[in-house]
Amino acid sequence: MPAGALEAVQNDIISLESTLNQSHDLKAFVESPVYGADRQLAAIRDIAQKCRFHQITINFLCVLAENRRLKELEMIIGAFHREIAKRMGQMDAFVKTAHPLTAQQEENLARMLAEKTGKTVRLYVEIDQELLGGMVVTIGSQMIDDSLKSKLARLKQTMVTNSNSNQNASLKEVG
Repeated sequence: MPAGALEAVQNDIISLESTLNQSHDLKAFVESPVYGADRQLAAIRDIAQKCRFHQITINFLCVLAENRRLKELEMIIGAFHREIAKRMGQMDAFVKTAHPLTAQQEENLARMLAEKTGKTVRLYVEIDQELLGGMVVTIGSQMIDDSLKSKLARLKQTMVTNSNSNQNASLKEVG
């Protein structure tokens, strides 16, 4: 890849992702099987040229259109972001919390995860009030569930298990 092309393609992908997220019509057009490959190819080529995308980006989008794979664009963009992050020594951490984190809490969490992984960590925080408290962190293939909801579920399971054990012990004493 020519010098500077990766950065240009990365910027193109970010711009394309933003455009797709803002334009429901474009997203529907790209994902629809109703439009023929020729029509999608012409539209994608026109959009890419108007956005002044790098030729590598234009060629890639045209190949997707020709092969009727534009409907996979959202997934491809996600995979591209993950690959770039991996090459740059970054990891994404998806955090669910019951309540919003302060900037300081986010910074501390990112720093702690970076120390554990040895990589720069980008946090994506989502509020999920069903957690009641605590958080669930997913980073790579690992999930750390420190939510109040799961702690209560484990406590309930322990109580049920202990209750069943006690009942079985009582039955043995009687019999």
